[in-house]
Amino acid sequence: MIDNKKFKKIFIKEAIGSRNYFSYRTDLILYKVLLSILIFLTILLISDDIGLSLLISGEVFLIFTLVNKLNVDRKRNEGENQLILKRKKEHFKKKLEEININDFELLIGFLFEKRGCKNFVKKGRHMYLAEKEGLINCIKIYRLFENIELERIDARNMVTYMCQNNIRIGYLITTGVLSEGAKELLEDFKDRLDITVIDFDCLFAMMDEYEILPSDDYFYNKVYEEEGKKTKDAVIKKNIFDKKKIVIYIFSSIFFYITSMIMPENNISRYISYYFIILTTINIAYSVR
Repeated sequence: MIDNKKFKKIFIKEAIGSRNYFSYRTDLILYKVLLSILIFLTILLISDDIGLSLLISGEVFLIFTLVNKLNVDRKRNEGENQLILKRKKEHFKKKLEEININDFELLIGFLFEKRGCKNFVKKGRHMYLAEKEGLINCIKIYRLFENIELERIDARNMVTYMCQNNIRIGYLITTGVLSEGAKELLEDFKDRLDITVIDFDCLFAMMDEYEILPSDDYFYNKVYEEEGKKTKDAVIKKNIFDKKKIVIYIFSSIFFYITSMIMPENNISRYISYYFIILTTINIAYSVR
């Protein structure tokens, strides 16, 4: 059974990057508490009215609780979109690596049929002509592996063919990246030829648009399974022992210590300050070990 609460943590984690859900939420609570205490002390020093100070600081606490909830919900939605999109792209990339060139060209033909092209005719190696709205389109396909560049000579072959056959509209399809030479060549002919480069991201967008990829539920299940494999010990270490949190711990220890000096009868603030001092020391030791 899918745990929506766990999904929420997963998505927020994706949105906040290197930080973890527990760390993110505890930081929000800490900031909220510190600000409420600061407001309480400020009002108390100005008015010397404990009731008024408690009322205003309580209102500030509730307001920031609502603001934090809105921020958490926004992070959840943001992380959900990012993570599902990333999983879809990973899935598509893996499938492209698995299929052979003939199946890849069949896939390209199917996608272009969806875009309104018809009457496909093969012209040379990995090159096709198709008709759309009464005009001939040239489709050149280069299935390359990751980080392999499409060279100038590859783009020149397509440009030469289109110029010789008086074809203006073309699509250069590649799963790699264009070299600077290829980009310069296409730029030189942009006034004479209308060539659209369709790279991995464009292919993915077409696959997603025509709903060829698995449904979102498939990727939700994948994400949930992957998250379940992580150990609890690793999560705790990453949540508490993080050098990025040292500044927060130092600030908190100073804040609660000053609070205990302003209100000497309040021993709780002093103990909280000691807690953050100890946590800072442990965190520093863990970071430099």
